[in-house]
Amino acid sequence: MNPIMPNCDFYAAREDNKALLELLFLNGGCRVYESYSHMDAELVEFSSMSDLERHFGIADWRKPLRESILLQILPMNAGPVTVERIALDPAKCNGATFRYSANGWGLVQLHLEAERGDKMRASNSNHNSEKRALAWASTYPDMPGPSAWDWVHVVSFSNRLNRVIRKLGVEKAGSRTILPKAAELKTAQSIKFV
Repeated sequence: MNPIMPNCDFYAAREDNKALLELLFLNGGCRVYESYSHMDAELVEFSSMSDLERHFGIADWRKPLRESILLQILPMNAGPVTVERIALDPAKCNGATFRYSANGWGLVQLHLEAERGDKMRASNSNHNSEKRALAWASTYPDMPGPSAWDWVHVVSFSNRLNRVIRKLGVEKAGSRTILPKAAELKTAQSIKFV
């Protein structure tokens, strides 16, 4: 098993994100959570593409995302998810007092970045390695330990997701895969990859 955090950085936009998420929901084998809830709201688990579209206000995938989509993916039967309530300072958060986060040593992160004017940051997929989780476990004593996770299953799911991302790619920028719509925007609209 790889001792570092497996990572796949890629550029995706609009319909690229839709295609990737549709494959995630179609293939199943996982549960999909938002990484952080909106302020003063419960954490959302998405059971379908339409749930996700409704939550993020996506009516037309041909238009830029209004916000980045930050997800935590739980491969089925891989381990426990902990939902943590985070206290907020209402003076600094427009009156909001809390939000929630989905936590777990073997969760797979999928961060789909929104376009920002003429710039596009890399999206990414990532997860902890068992070695890293063991090294940090004492820092989070309220979370079930790394031994509660099926690391072979986590790594297998993450590798499969990364292979799908790379197969969808049409070109590269250094080590980063560029998906079709992002490549089109780079050419047609002079989007800069950052």
